[in-house]
Amino acid sequence: MLSQKKAEGGQALVIIVFGMFALFGVTALAVDGGAAYTDRRQAQNTADAAALDAALAKVREEDWGTSAFQRAASNGYDNNGVTNTVEVYNPPSDGNYAGDDQYIQVVITSHVDTYFGILLGQEQITNQVQAIARAKPITHESIYPGHALVSLSPDVCGAVRIHGNATTTLIGGGLFVNSDCDQAFEQQGAAAYLESPGLCVVGGSNLQQPGNVPPPETCNPTPYPPEIIPPNPQCTADSTQFNGIFTPGNIEGKDLKGDVTLMSGLYCISGDVIINGPDFWYGHDVTLYFVDGGLHINGPTTIQLDAPDYGPFEDLLVYVPMENDNTIIINGNSASYFDGTILALASDIQINGAQGSVSHGQVIGYTLDLIGDSDAIINYNAGENYLPAIPAKVELVK
Repeated sequence: MLSQKKAEGGQALVIIVFGMFALFGVTALAVDGGAAYTDRRQAQNTADAAALDAALAKVREEDWGTSAFQRAASNGYDNNGVTNTVEVYNPPSDGNYAGDDQYIQVVITSHVDTYFGILLGQEQITNQVQAIARAKPITHESIYPGHALVSLSPDVCGAVRIHGNATTTLIGGGLFVNSDCDQAFEQQGAAAYLESPGLCVVGGSNLQQPGNVPPPETCNPTPYPPEIIPPNPQCTADSTQFNGIFTPGNIEGKDLKGDVTLMSGLYCISGDVIINGPDFWYGHDVTLYFVDGGLHINGPTTIQLDAPDYGPFEDLLVYVPMENDNTIIINGNSASYFDGTILALASDIQINGAQGSVSHGQVIGYTLDLIGDSDAIINYNAGENYLPAIPAKVELVK
């Protein structure tokens, strides 16, 4: 009987010993694993921050490598080659973005000493993490590519209205309506036509004669205001004039009357410009910047204007900034042309059957009103549109 009790006691001791080893193992796993997990999370956060700092430095044309290493060091990863190493690549050394100079890769390898694992022969746990950020520089790009007419309003009903007794013909590019209203695009009247290679509407359409317009397609909205760096026209001198010939510079809109010839350059116009026929306007390589007024071409005037072929306002014919919401009214006769982009960020643009054409440029306004008794033709040429500056962009992609 005594021997049996001794045997049972021995078995219990063995079980207790194995239990202690198991408990030790669980403790070791919890302590060392927790330390490794904490380090991995910190290393990943550091890699993310270092990649973003490097991308920001790159778009600023600064030393992006130094920025990445400094950010990593400030978070405890000092690239000492013993406890951690930090690698920075531009372009990335591998992966989907390898070879693309817009992307910066940061790889952090760290070694975490174990407390209990060393008793089991594992002195360190190694973590390796990476982050990739995009450094997109300032670029000059076409906005709303493929569209000759653009309405920017994000929510106005009737943001684009076509009515009257004329056909608006778009050549080479379509019509984009950014409004999400269920009646964002309106066609009214049996004689109002739109001939276009495409009609793209974010919201809905109200069509009295559906056959008079292309079938509307649903498209994605774009931000308003547009994500561009607005032009910054500045006139350093006042305009002068002699016998209706004007030099570039600051000018009151009321002074532009009668027959007008604009010498090449930038015109900073304050107040409304009101043109009543039968006047003749001519300007080659000009940009009209409406500081606080609007443009009203009311009669059968002959308007022959074209935008600069080079320089900061290349292909920009008319610019109306966000803070100016005055209306732009375009009319004319068969000899008229408006060659260049019309960019009126907060304005209603009315095209009153201009009989002529807005050639090789876009017409971009807050809303568009296409009306009149004579046809209007708008030509779109992607290679000759105004290309605004698109802001630099920094983003974490991986």
